Amino acid sequence: MSDTADAVDQVPEPIRKSFLSSDGQATLLELLPTATLTPNEQIQMVRQVRSSDVAVITGVPGATLSVGGVPARDADYDSVVKERLPRVILYVVLGSLLALLIGLRSLFAAVKAILLNLLSVGASFGALVLVFQEGHGSKLFGLDGPTGNIFPIVPILAFAIVFGLSMDYEVFLVSRVLEERRCGLSERSAVIEGLARTAGLITSAAAIMIAVFTAFTVGSFLVVQMLGFTLAVAVFIDATVVRMIVGPALLQLAGDWNWWPLGLYGAPPAVEKELVP
Repeated sequence: MSDTADAVDQVPEPIRKSFLSSDGQATLLELLPTATLTPNEQIQMVRQVRSSDVAVITGVPGATLSVGGVPARDADYDSVVKERLPRVILYVVLGSLLALLIGLRSLFAAVKAILLNLLSVGASFGALVLVFQEGHGSKLFGLDGPTGNIFPIVPILAFAIVFGLSMDYEVFLVSRVLEERRCGLSERSAVIEGLARTAGLITSAAAIMIAVFTAFTVGSFLVVQMLGFTLAVAVFIDATVVRMIVGPALLQLAGDWNWWPLGLYGAPPAVEKELVP
């Protein structure tokens, strides 16, 4: 704690080597955040230090400052995830859209499936923020209060997994309705028949996935709890509200536009004539 730098020569050599480089041009400072700081506050502290004027802090013109440690790693990881997440979302959406266009040969049905999937994902992310980040009901998961932030890995993993699961349920329903339309049923009858034949399958598959994901939340590993909760909520919303109510309602309202332009290709002539040009 001397006022002069010369006092460093009086420090035993083993200790001096632990915080000072051999050429005397670099030094290591260890800071321990208080226990009350949340991970998000620690990340903000790292970013604030990195954006500060190093010359003013150190009094050494031209000095540089590198920040390491767990908070710095979390800050870097958070920045990378936020930078790459939009690209991941774009690739997943475009890939799913292309697969649906090839399978259903219908632009409307493909776009509708994408939008409904995004609805399920968005609702699950909202529930994640409400429960964990803001703390409403967090005590049910063994937490003392709100976490203040969400682990960056959770949204990107949850989005990819939920989008795949939701797409399965949509394909089950829409492909069955399309089969009934190609067999000559009207749009309303085809929706009713398709829903009746796939409701049990979708519900059973969703129940299994919800049970598995719910098991993730009973542990003490916070990131796994967040991921399991997000996936369970997403599957529940998707298999009930979205696939059993919103999806069939949109199919009924859209009518023949569901299968534009080539969805009913190969259907009986009586059905093909019903297509809106």
